[in-house]
Amino acid sequence: IAVAEGDAGRLQQRLTTTLQDALPAGADPDEFELHATEIMSPRRRRTASPWARVAPRARLSLMHRTYDALKTFAPLDDAHPPALFGVVVDRRWPDHTRTAYESVLTDFDAMLSRLGDELGQPQTGFVIHDRNSLELDVQRAVADWRQVAGRLGALNHLADVPVFADSHVSRLIQAADFVCWALWRYYALPDQDERWIERLWDLFDSDGGVMNGLTHLSPQFSQCPCPPCSSRR
Repeated sequence: IAVAEGDAGRLQQRLTTTLQDALPAGADPDEFELHATEIMSPRRRRTASPWARVAPRARLSLMHRTYDALKTFAPLDDAHPPALFGVVVDRRWPDHTRTAYESVLTDFDAMLSRLGDELGQPQTGFVIHDRNSLELDVQRAVADWRQVAGRLGALNHLADVPVFADSHVSRLIQAADFVCWALWRYYALPDQDERWIERLWDLFDSDGGVMNGLTHLSPQFSQCPCPPCSSRR
């Protein structure tokens, strides 16, 4: 999720308020992470999730309200609302993990380039990512792509390599988790659950009718009816 600098704190506060309204009286919102999988199915063994103390109905209500908060967030500048980015890669695709990172960062860089042209001044983006085991590999790859173009082009508008942080302390990373979870429910499940992602389709970066912010890499591209594939045909 790409957020203008002036909106970052406002969106985080909006999400925290949404969370706080759903919690039992006296609960500390800092103990709770907006992590979609945990909210829907909290751990109850070993180290129990704090979400296990929240009633199922309240948790489901929070899921809907969080997606609504993302959908209806009002930016300071209506011309530059939050923009979503995502890449869904078939696991049969060669080097699918590296391909996904390169694609989503290239799409983000392209949006910054387009905004710079629209505003008449260069735009720079900064990437914050949830901690994971690929941290060093991603940073090294991005450092290379900033100097020498990768398969999809050079990254010319990133301030630095991605920084990795603990999602528990960043509501914006938690917002990105909700985007990823909604994509997973739609693309990975046999019943193609669209309840969550349908609220977000319009938020993915687009230009000229093409959904640039979401890429679905699949051998069945020519027949795939999903919105990003359809917009490219």
